[in-house]
Amino acid sequence: MTPPQQHIGRPRPRAGTGRVRRVALIGVVSVLALGLAACGSRLNGTALTMAEGSGSGGGTGTVGGGAGQSLSASPSGTTPAAGPAVGSTGGSAGTAGSAGTAGTAGSSGSAGGSGTAGSSGAATTAAGGAAPAAAAACNASNNGGASDVGVTANQITIGNIASISGVAPGLTQSAQQATVALADYVNSQGGICGRMLKVAPYDDQNDAGQNSADATQACSSNFALVGSASGFDNGGASAISGCGIPDVAAELSTHEMGNVATSFGASPGNAHYWSTGPAVYLKSKYPGAVTNAAMIYLNVPATQEQAASEMSAYQSVGFKYTYVTAVSPTEPNYAPYVAKMQSANVQYVSEYSDDNSAARLVQAMAQANFSPTVVDFFSEEYSANFLAESQGDANNALVLMATAPYEEASSNPGLQLMESWLNRVAPNAHHDIFAEFAWSAGLAFVQAARAVGPHLTRAALIAQLKQIGTWDGGGVQPPDTNFGQKIPSNCFAYFKINGSSGYSRVDPAGAGHYDCTSGSLVHY
Repeated sequence: MTPPQQHIGRPRPRAGTGRVRRVALIGVVSVLALGLAACGSRLNGTALTMAEGSGSGGGTGTVGGGAGQSLSASPSGTTPAAGPAVGSTGGSAGTAGSAGTAGTAGSSGSAGGSGTAGSSGAATTAAGGAAPAAAAACNASNNGGASDVGVTANQITIGNIASISGVAPGLTQSAQQATVALADYVNSQGGICGRMLKVAPYDDQNDAGQNSADATQACSSNFALVGSASGFDNGGASAISGCGIPDVAAELSTHEMGNVATSFGASPGNAHYWSTGPAVYLKSKYPGAVTNAAMIYLNVPATQEQAASEMSAYQSVGFKYTYVTAVSPTEPNYAPYVAKMQSANVQYVSEYSDDNSAARLVQAMAQANFSPTVVDFFSEEYSANFLAESQGDANNALVLMATAPYEEASSNPGLQLMESWLNRVAPNAHHDIFAEFAWSAGLAFVQAARAVGPHLTRAALIAQLKQIGTWDGGGVQPPDTNFGQKIPSNCFAYFKINGSSGYSRVDPAGAGHYDCTSGSLVHY
């Protein structure tokens, strides 16, 4: 039997935002030329994009290509060596526009040039006003100097914890690479009040104990954590809460981290919210399948919490689970689990795991000729790795998207910007949701830091992060996430897996579109 069409790459809206699968991991809006708003301004994702030169008041010179620096603990933002153009040809700086008026676009340069981005217009051009007076005082010669841990007159050190080695090698490495790319981009624009960003990379090895050790080290030497992504962030929750370091994460994976007052996430986590939108959609399309559902999850804290929260929310709109089981992250044989689902005539299969485990599941299903009506994956399976590992056995499976799809970058300037800088830092980086969420988190960090003004402190940054409302990461994630209040978006899209070749949009139709009206956010 040919497997019925399933939603592609679905990063589950975690607590409403998009639940991303992880090996204990759970789970973006592009910002066009983040020449970032001037210090002292407070802009949401859309206004920030305008202040960066894509709106009125700023020039639009493009950045020339060049080979970026490799990921290391050395300062980010060094000038890339000459190399092939990435994304666009170099251009000279666009002329700064006067407050509220459009600047002259930067002229195009030759490929691989070193043109800088057009300078932004007034910080409040979105509203047509002039830049606040505080902006003029926020520069390299008057920025408060060494104002807090990890902050000097010319540098801000930020940490990033990702799961790179261990049971799921490379799982969230793209989040660390995207954070370095964001730092390089910001540094190319003059940094934050003249201070350059330096990324201190950590690898928690997919282990809660190591995550705790990394967080403890970051507390003592880094100003903030930015763009972190790990299914084992429960390990570092106590250290982060205790030292008060701002944590602007790609995603908050566990309830423990979601409840830390100083932690925020581009994907806010499911400690308090879950979206029923995908469940309402699935029930309308496959009413018979969702009443005979199966949930398979890895036996680790993040995925256990994700599975429990989702089942509770989905049951509230009519899902019935007839088979639920936990599986070891290192389980090599999924045949016994498939046999039980087949015996129970399960028609809807969902799971919380890493891409390797998901590949073993679909391979076992194919070997048993088990073809349920719907196979519904989270966004961890939105990656080239999963397509290669599953060898076509996930054909027609659905994926719940929690970020903007890379397939639609041609109509998403913010995603193009992220990709161009990510390609400089790590040309072979995985195009997955972790990179997008990390980039989004980095933009939020920079916006808040610039809003603080000259005297940058952890407390002042946290206060500004709390004031960020509606957020879409510049276009790399669905709209309507309330960043400061940690309320996820109720918006989602479904894609379908096309064998080993890629992903295609299923619903809603139209590039860049999301379903924001089905279901609602369940508050715990």
